Amino acid sequence: MSPKHLLSRRSALAAGAAGSAALLAACSNEGRGGVPAEFANAPVELPEYLPYEGVAPDLPGDPETGLMDAFFEYPAEPVAATSSAPGDGKEIVSLVRTDSPVPPGERRNSFWQELNRRLGSDLRINIVPGADWGQKFATTVAGDVLPELFCVDGGMPQLPQFMDASALDLTPYLSGSRIADYPFLANIPTETWGPTALNGKIMGVPIPRGVMSTSLFYKRVDLLEAKGITEDPSSFEEFLDLCKELTSPRENVFALGSLPLDFMRQMLGIPNGWVEKDGSLTRNFELDEQTEALEAARRLVEAEVLNPDTFAAKGNDVKNWFGAGRSYFTFDTFSAWPQFHREQSSGEDFAMAMMRTPDFDGTAGTACSWLGNPTYGISAIRQDAEDRAEALLQVLNWLAAPFGTEEYLFRVYGNEGVHYDLAGTDPVPTDRGVSETPLGFRYLTDAPWPIYVPGNPDSTRAWYDGQKIAVEYGSADPTLGLYSETKSQVGGSIDGRIDDLTNDILQGRAPVSDWPAGVARWKADGGDRIRDELEQALADREGSLT
Repeated sequence: MSPKHLLSRRSALAAGAAGSAALLAACSNEGRGGVPAEFANAPVELPEYLPYEGVAPDLPGDPETGLMDAFFEYPAEPVAATSSAPGDGKEIVSLVRTDSPVPPGERRNSFWQELNRRLGSDLRINIVPGADWGQKFATTVAGDVLPELFCVDGGMPQLPQFMDASALDLTPYLSGSRIADYPFLANIPTETWGPTALNGKIMGVPIPRGVMSTSLFYKRVDLLEAKGITEDPSSFEEFLDLCKELTSPRENVFALGSLPLDFMRQMLGIPNGWVEKDGSLTRNFELDEQTEALEAARRLVEAEVLNPDTFAAKGNDVKNWFGAGRSYFTFDTFSAWPQFHREQSSGEDFAMAMMRTPDFDGTAGTACSWLGNPTYGISAIRQDAEDRAEALLQVLNWLAAPFGTEEYLFRVYGNEGVHYDLAGTDPVPTDRGVSETPLGFRYLTDAPWPIYVPGNPDSTRAWYDGQKIAVEYGSADPTLGLYSETKSQVGGSIDGRIDDLTNDILQGRAPVSDWPAGVARWKADGGDRIRDELEQALADREGSLT
């Protein structure tokens, strides 16, 4: 699940701000107050990374680069990684958001009932659709009715103050080698814990996604090979020529179903997010190459190689065009890989792979790949639940059981014969499984996601090879995990104005020459303050990711 799918983020942040302000006011009346801004990014010893070694991958990942483990099939005899129920017998109440349809309630949901039996505690989950999350979270906070477990949007205004007032400090349980008491949480790479570090404490548990949130340029290998095309373009000009060659309006087939501006930016070697040098930051908006990327994208529009409905299309429209063979290329996250296989309508010959980003002018070594945020969000334990902290952490630990274990097989797929059937050793969800299993607890925490396309080892290998390439020339945003109060308050609005200007340029409503003035407005309206705060945050957090 990609962070790009947080479609209601601006409204959610506004609602979250109102709720957190109400809670902070209440806390202040009790004499606790908020946290001075200078301590928000104070260093803390993050959990040690202790990879789980109970299941061997077919293609091993690399923790140093972020490459995920790959599996050609689910193990025939899944490892039972736990010997007892993690719960303490008492009810656990939680609040989560979801981007999936809300499943049936516990009384009508056999998966939920079996989950509670295995946990040894009844897990009451308040599952909130993503579009309603901001308002629901705000009213929950304002009403002082936060449950014992709750997930938090990392972009929430006044997040350090809110967490200091509301969440339990987990440092005594999780920092350094203490994480060993929770081996599945210890299997989450250390860098993923960065956003949980607030106020010099570990204030939550991450929801890991690794490089799965990284966007890549997909290509339809089967369709390209049918035309005798087996080599990727080595420059933008070759890419443009290829798009022209593939486009056939009479057949309603176009090279592209969306305009991949970020693909152009990566061709030019524009870094991801912020550029850091000796503690000083530059937003990639400000780089001269941005106008070159915009001009290149305009050339794609003018060449009419995009589906005519591109700018009015929804996300699923673009996916469906690619899956049906109406477009040859699309730009999406690694996490979307299995969805394309499930929903494609091209038949058994369907095959896709990642196109390596070409260097814009053919000069070797120019292009980069923007690595996505490895942390989808964080979840926390309510501050007054300290007497149950170890039991709640054991439940979270169980919910992070890794791929290949019996626990993972159940919590992702349910019960065999009810929620899934086996094709060989691979689970195939039934309609009941699709309906009942998405309870939202994967938004409390999760295991690192595997590279795994059930029943299709060739696609699994292609996915793995694509990830391997992406991480080898990847560019990570150096500010991930750092907090800026100005960014939390106005970042969404000023970035939104940049997005609006970008769309106007791409659709021909504004000239590329308007870009520098738009960037200047972004800087004046808060971008420079965000830069100053993030530079200070880099200094405050120095040495904490150990």
